[in-house]
Amino acid sequence: MAISQLFEKINQQYQKFLKEYEFSDEYSEISLNAYLYLRKIYSLGNPTMSELAKAMEVSKPSSSNMVSKMAEKGMVETRASPKDGRVCLLELTDKGKKVVEIENGADMKFFEKVREILDEEELEVLEKIFGKIAAGLEEEKV
Repeated sequence: MAISQLFEKINQQYQKFLKEYEFSDEYSEISLNAYLYLRKIYSLGNPTMSELAKAMEVSKPSSSNMVSKMAEKGMVETRASPKDGRVCLLELTDKGKKVVEIENGADMKFFEKVREILDEEELEVLEKIFGKIAAGLEEEKV
């Protein structure tokens, strides 16, 4: 079986895990890009627009545009910084947090299943392969 077919098969199984974690129609309109922004805001913990743009490796206007779209969908709010009122901090709403938590739960369940399938030696090999792929992809960014 071709590697592209294997990736597709794995992705189909991952999508089943998402469905188990109540990734309902309410969240179906969320694009992958929006999810990546939500996850980054979640991990940064109330970043400024500039911090988010830098972390996402995009321009400030691009970041601002995506934040506006997510705010319209009720997933992100902005508020003035208590230290400097000219600076806006980004905060996930309950809906935004739920999206990230659903994905994180599905991720954990998926990786637990992978750990059940593979033995320790196979997991080490998989980790090395993923490490090599990640490093190669990072090099391409530069």
